[in-house]
Amino acid sequence: MTVALIDVALVGLLAVVILRARAALRYPRARIAWWGALVGAVALLTQGTVIPLAQLDGVLGGTNVLKLVQNVLTMVALWLGIQAGTAPVSARVHTLRWRFPVLLGILFAVVFFVALPERGTSSFRFVEDAAETSTGAWLYGVVHMAGIALVGALLFRSARGSLPAVRPFFRVGAVGIVLGCVSEILDLTLTRFFGTNLVVGALFDPLFYLGVVAFVVGILRASRASARIRRRGEELLARLGDLARRRGVRRLAAVSSDAPLDSRLHALRVAIEDAAIAASSPLTGEQRALLDDVDAHLTRQTMGARA
Repeated sequence: MTVALIDVALVGLLAVVILRARAALRYPRARIAWWGALVGAVALLTQGTVIPLAQLDGVLGGTNVLKLVQNVLTMVALWLGIQAGTAPVSARVHTLRWRFPVLLGILFAVVFFVALPERGTSSFRFVEDAAETSTGAWLYGVVHMAGIALVGALLFRSARGSLPAVRPFFRVGAVGIVLGCVSEILDLTLTRFFGTNLVVGALFDPLFYLGVVAFVVGILRASRASARIRRRGEELLARLGDLARRRGVRRLAAVSSDAPLDSRLHALRVAIEDAAIAASSPLTGEQRALLDDVDAHLTRQTMGARA
C-alpha cells in the first residue's frame, strides 16, 4: 500500500511539473508551485520505489545520508506548497522568506550527524530500526517528525485562503501529514523506551502518504484553477485593450507589460472609466458590462490559485 501511495503521489507531482512547465516559464509567480512540485517529486524518488534505495544512497556514501536529503526535500516541498497559495502576487522564488526552511534544514542536518555518527548501510527503515537501541536515532526521528508536523500545521492554516474547491484537499492533506508525524513520534518513543507496538507502528504510512496524496491532488486542482483564471484574465485584458483603442485611451506607462496580469487589468479598467468621465462620454451598456466582468474577476478570491 505504501509503495502504491508513493507512486501515485509521484505521478501526480510529475504531471504538475510537466503540465505547468509552460506557465512557469511565462509567469514568475507560477514558478513557486512548479518548484514545489519538482522538489516534492525528487523527494519521493529518494524513497527507492523507482530507483533502488541502495543505488541512490550509494552515491552519497551508502550510510543513509539519503534519509536526511529526503527529509529536507520533503520539508521544502511542503513549504513551497504553502508559499504558492499565500505569498503576494508579486512574489518570486528568490524573494520568498527562506529563513524558516533554511533554519529547519540546518537543524535536521546538525541533529542527524551529531546524534547518528554511526548509521550503518542503506536501509529504508534505518531510523525506526536504529531507535530500538539508539537514543540518537530516536532524537533525530522526533526532531524531524516534529519539524514536518509544524510545516503540516502551517499548511492547514494557510489552506483557509485557498479556493473553495481546493481547500478540503489541502486540509485533509495537512491533517494526514500531521497525524502521521505524531504517530511516528509515538512509535519511536515506544520503540526506544517501552517496546514496539505493531498497531502504532502501522499508522504512519497510511496517514502520512494519504496526506501527501491529498496534498498533491490539491496542487493539481489549484493548478487547473489557476490556468482557468489566467486565461479568463488574458481574455478580459484583450477585450479591454480593444475598448481602450476604440475610445482613444492609452495604457498607463506606469504599469509595465511584465506587471502582474491583475495589475494591468485594474490600471486599464480605471484609465477607461476616468477617460469616459473626463470626456463626458458615458460608456455604453455593453462597455459597462465588460468593466463589471473585470471587477468580478479582480475581486474574486485569489489566494491559492494565482498566476
